[in-house]
Amino acid sequence: MTKVAEGVFELLTPFPEFTLEQSRKMRVELEKNPRVTKGLPYVLPYMIKSGGDTVLIDCGWNTDAAYSALAEGMKAHDAAPEDVSRLLITHVHPDHYGMAGRLKQLSSCDVIIHEADAEVIKDRYLAPKGLTEGMSKFMEINGVPPMDAPGMSRGSMGMLDKVAAVPADEEVKGGETIRVGDFELDVIWTPGHSPGHICFYEPNRKILFSGDHILPTITPNVSINTQTHGSPLGDYIRSLAIVDALDVDYCYPAHEFGIPELKKRIKEIHTHHEERLEEMLRCVDRGGSNAWEVAGRVKWATGMLTDFEPWMQRAAVGETLAHLEFLFEEGKLSRVMRDRHQYWLPV
Repeated sequence: MTKVAEGVFELLTPFPEFTLEQSRKMRVELEKNPRVTKGLPYVLPYMIKSGGDTVLIDCGWNTDAAYSALAEGMKAHDAAPEDVSRLLITHVHPDHYGMAGRLKQLSSCDVIIHEADAEVIKDRYLAPKGLTEGMSKFMEINGVPPMDAPGMSRGSMGMLDKVAAVPADEEVKGGETIRVGDFELDVIWTPGHSPGHICFYEPNRKILFSGDHILPTITPNVSINTQTHGSPLGDYIRSLAIVDALDVDYCYPAHEFGIPELKKRIKEIHTHHEERLEEMLRCVDRGGSNAWEVAGRVKWATGMLTDFEPWMQRAAVGETLAHLEFLFEEGKLSRVMRDRHQYWLPV
């Protein structure tokens, strides 16, 4: 709950596994000593107050602890959840969107989401049975052992009680400008981490609210799953170029801490993915490998695949697929179906 610029306030809401006190402590420690942690302890929503208007960018999980933290942070700056006129969602993952329905009920705020993410709300949160069944088959096609596929297919479904889903009041495409008092927030479509991820850029103040698109230490999970199309990693890298072209003095992400040198961080992310692509290519056997096999050979920042919980294994397989698809598009891999399983082969 810090004023980071005139009219802009950084709030903090904890993940369900963490208390507010633990999250605040981690917020300070991570900025002093940046490092990769196994789980994310908090989300950083941002409140903009200008011209009598109060707007939030993202919110947090729909837990009482997260709501209390949000309300406490807003109160410290003479605002309350009931004052919110618009809720701008960078993407509909539960840590960013989970509290949307609660805030909508309290304040009648307009919820603004990119059309590509608005499209998946029903299948992901309101009627997820078909999604879970489809993901189980998807996992098996990509080499996940049948005994593991059902658990991995559920992903974060066990957390649905912590998401108050609500349809978008306004769907954006990218290119719009949202005015909040004397703030002009340009909507920048940055697909990759999710199909409809958006950032918000204020050109007069040269600040960027980057959501999960750009984070200071970690990189966002970029995955292929049953709700993605094409090449998410290709989309992500192209989105980096769009943001790199902006004139930004300071970047405010949704996790960890602020980024004072955006262009430097973008170069680091490019280097990370170049190295990861090279590693993935080395992990593909000459005779062919499936995504589960490749994911099991990769040295992930938080350990090896077999050590992960099912939801992390699912994320790792999805991210592996995104990198393999990118290598396929570059002509470095080919793919083939064998006994209803997808295999990748070096070219």
